[in-house]
Order: sequence, then structure tokens, then C-alpha cells
Amino acid sequence: MKITALIEARPFCIFDTGPMEKLKKEGVNIIDMRGSGIDDPKFIEALKDVDAVLCGNDLFVNDAMLDMAPRLKAVAKMGVGLDTVDIKAASNHNAIVFNTPGANNQAVADHTFSLILSLARKIVFCDQSLREKRWEHTKIMGIEIWQKTIGLIGLGAIGRCVALRAKGFSMKIVAYDPFWPEEFAGEHGIEKIEIDDLLKVSDIVSLHLPLTEENRGMINKKTLQRMKPTALLINAARGEIVKEKDLYNALKDNVIAGAGLDVFENEPPTNSPLLELDNVVMTPHIAAFTHDAMNNMCTGIANQLIEYAKGNRPAHIVNPEVFDRMKT
Repeated sequence: MKITALIEARPFCIFDTGPMEKLKKEGVNIIDMRGSGIDDPKFIEALKDVDAVLCGNDLFVNDAMLDMAPRLKAVAKMGVGLDTVDIKAASNHNAIVFNTPGANNQAVADHTFSLILSLARKIVFCDQSLREKRWEHTKIMGIEIWQKTIGLIGLGAIGRCVALRAKGFSMKIVAYDPFWPEEFAGEHGIEKIEIDDLLKVSDIVSLHLPLTEENRGMINKKTLQRMKPTALLINAARGEIVKEKDLYNALKDNVIAGAGLDVFENEPPTNSPLLELDNVVMTPHIAAFTHDAMNNMCTGIANQLIEYAKGNRPAHIVNPEVFDRMKT
């Protein structure tokens, strides 16, 4: 079937236009509004006549947005996170939702370890010191991560990739996940542990879980106080999992030693007090931004959109019952 797709996702095809060209070649009519959004009248007008939206993390797909798009039957979400998509609302509007799980696992796992190592060896501080013409090699003392204990909250696809990297540093790996991957954990010697115990024993606590209402703010004053005073917290998942005010106080008061953050409660974190602290390493939500991961995401989401246009079920549909209804 001939479909019209609105492209909202800002990073779609910024490095390689191949997936965009493939969509056009397969007969998908493209409305390119990358970088635009729901506050743009032209964007709202365009929504009236689209069958599909290809979106990133900036567009909130909810009842209000779906009401503006009466023809919309497919939400193509780049990446794996679906916290900006109301699945129930989409289903009620008879719109399927699909994403690209696995496309950025390696990139996010790499970035997780870049944050860990930057904190452990004070890389950012050392770089700044040299740029300011200071040579302070006798004053800067780092820590080794060799054979330390890393606690992974979330042992899904990305958490497992982090675990494999941790093995390279001979780290003891403990983890919590309500959907425990028994075979993988057994094969790689990962200890199953409850969150409270994980916080107490870990030298590094790394978050690898999707944002839900249940885990929003799960890292807070109470949970931070359970961590070692020498521990590091890493978050390359979702900012809202951590209460930033509580984290700021914990870092300022040396309740924990440091934090590596790629995500924030409010993005960009322009007014965050975390910017004042030296024991925080921050990056602008770029853990998944590598050429490889971006190519995987763009290719994966474009191929699924093409399959939908052909009347086939996308590979990573999250509400398949809606697709089944379409076919009956």
C-alpha cells in the first residue's frame, strides 16, 4: 500500500542517506520534518495527512498527539526506549508501534565504560588541568577497576553487553533484573542479587533499565545512602530514574564518590547544580551516537517501515494485537 510517513527523528540519516533513499525507492511518500516538533504549526498541519510517524526521543506520542493524526496507523520509534510513546494510547487509536532493539547495544555499553574509566582515572579533570597549564601528576590519584565489583541494575541486552566488558577487567558482576536471564548469567558467572544488597556491595552501580512509573526516581536519597562512600554511579539509561537533587547532595556531601551521567531529568541540564561539581562526568545523551549504532537504527527502522507499507508485520512490533486487528 502507498503510505505517507512524517520523519521527525532528528538523527535519522544524518550520516548516511541510504535508508531515506530506500524508503523513497520503495514508494513511501516522505514528509521530512526532522528537527521540528509539536510546537510547530506546520508540523501539526502535516500530521493530519500521514499514515506513519518516524520519531526519536523528542516527540511524545500520546492521546493529544494521536488525535491530531486521524490517519496515523504506524509509529516507528528509533532506538529501544519507549518512554516517550504511550503504547496504550497508540493501541486505542489502532496504531502499531515498533522500534529497533539491539541496534545500539554495543555503543551504549562502550559509553558506559568510558564514563567508568573517566571517573576512575579522573580523565576530564586531568585534561582540564593540562589545558590550564598545570602539571599535577603527583596530586591526581585514581582508582583501578580491575577485580572490583560492578552492580548492574538491569540485565537486558545492554546490561549483558556491559557485563561482557566487565569480564575483561576481571570484575565481580552482580545484577538485578526481574526478568532474569538464567542461561546468560550462569554462563558468565553473574550473581543474582536484590537491589538493596547490590547497592551495598558494589564499587560501581550502573543503570540499564527502561523508564517506567515503577522505577521513576528509584535512585534517591535513601538508595544512595546504601552505597559505599567510594562507589561510582553510572546512568546511561534514562535521567528520570535518578532524583538529581538527591544525587547532587550525595555527591556534594561525599555520600558516594562520583557519578557518570549521559542522561538527565531535564535535557539539556542547563540549570542543573550537578554542573558545579568536579566529581561528575557528564555527556549530552550521546551513548548511542556512533556511526555504527546510528546506521543500525536508521536501517532497522526504515526496513520495518517498508515491511509495514507492504502489508507485512514489522519485526519488532510491541503491540502485535493491533496489527492482527488490521488484518481481520
